[in-house]
Amino acid sequence: MNILIITDVYIPNANSSAVLLRDLAQSFKRKDIDVFVLTLKESNVHLMKNDLPIKEEDGVKVLRVKNFKKKNVGMIRRGLSEVLLPYLLYFGYCKYLRSVKPDIIISYSPPITLERTVKRMKKRYGSKVYLVLRDVFPQCAKDVGAIKQGLVFSYFERMEKQLYQVSDFIGVQSQSDLMSVCQTQGLDKEKVELLYNWIDFSPYRKQIARDFRSEFGLGDKIICLYAGNIGKYQELSFLFELIKVNRERKDVVFLIVGSGSESRGLKEAYKNYGNVIFKDFIDPQYYPDLVRQCDIGLINLNRNLTVQNIPGKLMGYWCSKLPVLASVNSGNDLINMMEEAGGGFCSVTGELEAYNQNFSLLCEDKELRDRVGMAGYEFAVKHFSVDKVRDTILEHFIGENNHV
Repeated sequence: MNILIITDVYIPNANSSAVLLRDLAQSFKRKDIDVFVLTLKESNVHLMKNDLPIKEEDGVKVLRVKNFKKKNVGMIRRGLSEVLLPYLLYFGYCKYLRSVKPDIIISYSPPITLERTVKRMKKRYGSKVYLVLRDVFPQCAKDVGAIKQGLVFSYFERMEKQLYQVSDFIGVQSQSDLMSVCQTQGLDKEKVELLYNWIDFSPYRKQIARDFRSEFGLGDKIICLYAGNIGKYQELSFLFELIKVNRERKDVVFLIVGSGSESRGLKEAYKNYGNVIFKDFIDPQYYPDLVRQCDIGLINLNRNLTVQNIPGKLMGYWCSKLPVLASVNSGNDLINMMEEAGGGFCSVTGELEAYNQNFSLLCEDKELRDRVGMAGYEFAVKHFSVDKVRDTILEHFIGENNHV
């Protein structure tokens, strides 16, 4: 059996979705399935002049296709990149992997523009398609003001509908998303299911190889870690309101690891703050080491979002037994999940008093941090196993004779 994962990001990109898909690919590989990944070439992936853009990486064949830069650029350049992306991926596959028929295509969204790639691949090879749907785009972009109602919004809305139609099954990350997608898109409930984010626990159980506390000069301070994208969806400006309120605390440091459209402005505005440290994305192989040396995991989402979003960074935090301090949009299912798991404290973005109160509770009580972190870990073990997600996907396509 051949499985093809189509995504715009993959390891060594440190984005949480890149790590998720690497873990999923490896899980399929452990089932003796031939796994291929169709993705973009990262700037830090170097190929010699005569090298083919396809290489085997830990048993997975990865085809990297060149594309325009899409991170830390203006909206017009990023939009052009997103529009061209599906065609570049499709023609790249036809050039280098034409003879490989994917029995199952796993598409990760965002971006929804991959619909053009998936649709052509399905028509050419007769493949079955499983869509891992994480953000409901373009509505989430409209919520934060990145897209306005009009022609562009309508264009992406049609693409969204086509992506759902071409998919045989769709996995969403929350119960509210499941109900919303079925109702707004008129989809059969048998086609859509709850599929939590997942993680491979093994890297978080290895001996720590890199001492980040010493490397970053953090000593024995309480480290509050934010790791991930720094863009409009996260509204980290509200996190920095919390940082300002606690500027005089000498026992706490906020470690911000990542980049995005808002990172440059935040770095400039808070460059003289002694309680915040900015770092670029680190090598994914060392990410479990970093998280396990921190004390509190931070999650932030824009207050104006009307769709569900459960960030992938939650998995790494709970795998590392970190209590989570979250500030999210009202009505987000993460609030209920956090209460069910007992793995952290969640407030609504904009409510600074509640946010600061939760922060103080965690900072001032190590026993509480340990207890809450362990509760999150136990919830993750029960619900976020990558092998469980793998089997959930395969059940839709493998019959009694183990054939698609």
